[in-house]
Parts: sequence; C-alpha cells; structure tokens
Amino acid sequence: MLEAIAPDLWSARQHISVHGLPVRSRMAVVRLPDGTLWLHSPIAPSPALRAALDALGTVRWIVAPNRMHHLFAGDWQAHYPQAELWGAPGLAAKRPDLPQLHSLDQALPAAWQPALAMQFFTGIPILNECVWLHQPSASLIVTDLLQYYPQDLSLSARLFNSLNGTRSRLAMPRALRFAIKDRAAASASASALCAWPVERLVLAHDAVLTENAGLQLQQALAFLRAPRR
Repeated sequence: MLEAIAPDLWSARQHISVHGLPVRSRMAVVRLPDGTLWLHSPIAPSPALRAALDALGTVRWIVAPNRMHHLFAGDWQAHYPQAELWGAPGLAAKRPDLPQLHSLDQALPAAWQPALAMQFFTGIPILNECVWLHQPSASLIVTDLLQYYPQDLSLSARLFNSLNGTRSRLAMPRALRFAIKDRAAASASASALCAWPVERLVLAHDAVLTENAGLQLQQALAFLRAPRR
C-alpha cells in the first residue's frame, strides 16, 4: 500500500471517481523528526494501510490541504483520536461536522519544523490550497493546484485532461485558471513556490516527477509570473 519516495517520505494511492471520471488520488506521508506521522490529503483508511503506517510511527497529524481534499479526514481521526486535524482556510465552514479542525492560516505546530515548509496559494478562493515543501528531500507536495496525468487512464479521462491541459505535462488545470480571482496574489504565490529548491514533485493527481522538477514547476506557473499584456 505504501510506496517509498525518499527518506521519511512515502505515498499511497487509491482509485476514485470525480464527476464520473476515473482518477487516482495520492496521500503523502511524512515522518517528522520526532517520529510522528503527518498525513497529507488522506485517502480511505483501509486496515492494510493503517497497519503499514503503524509500522512506521504514530499518526499524529492529519492535513486536508485544500477545500476539495477532505473527504476521508474525519475517518482517519476516528481511527486515530489522538491525532490533530488541520485544514485549508475556509474548510471549517464547509465541514462543520469536524469541530476539532484547525485552520492552516494559524500558527503551525513546531513539530512540523524543520521538515516542512508551507506556502498558502492565494488568489483562488474556491481552492485555498496549501502547498508543502518536504525540505530534507526537496520534494514539493501539491494537491490540485498542479496536475499531470499519464497515458494509462481511461479514454474519457484522457480526453478530459487533454481539454484541461494536464495530459502528459505538468500544468495548472484550465478550470482552475478560470477560477483565479486575484491574479496579483496568485502571481506572488507562484513566485514564492518557484523560489524553493525543488528537486521532486509529489502530485496528488497523479505522478511523482523527478526529472527537471524545478524547471517543470517554473514552466507550469510561467503564465502567472509573466507580465500581462
């Protein structure tokens, strides 16, 4: 169930359906310096996956990184009641059934440092995504903001991702581009991400990219950083 990506960084994937389209979703797992586990964009908590995680450490942190990826967050907290649940700004209003949810625009736990750095990507309020850098491995952990879909998906999914601009290349989906409300704020966030020393991209949908990762990141966000004519 778990795939090793780098020291103290793993992922697990599941198949889901989004508006009838079959896609894969990835949960990232970080083991922090204190030995606790940090779960990013959690997928369904199957017994096999929980057993694999229990062998690595103690699940202490559950993170719903944007306003879309939160479906299984409460399920994980039910299995690990000692874990803290953190979510993107605005998620609490969407999930009032999660009263213990901490907002990621608050001061973050000291235990997350120095392993993790966060950048709140502003200007797209429908998403409010928080992007993470696993600093020991220079791995950027992204949820919906940037996507890349390989060739092995269904025909319908391939067609959809061709239209969305995310088939066979890293890109911000066109649907999200149309959702940008504050271009200046989004541009500032894009510049902050591109300034990070990124050597790997860990995408919730659908790949882990290691070849020229920093360059691919800059190319995917170039439309935001270029002056508008």
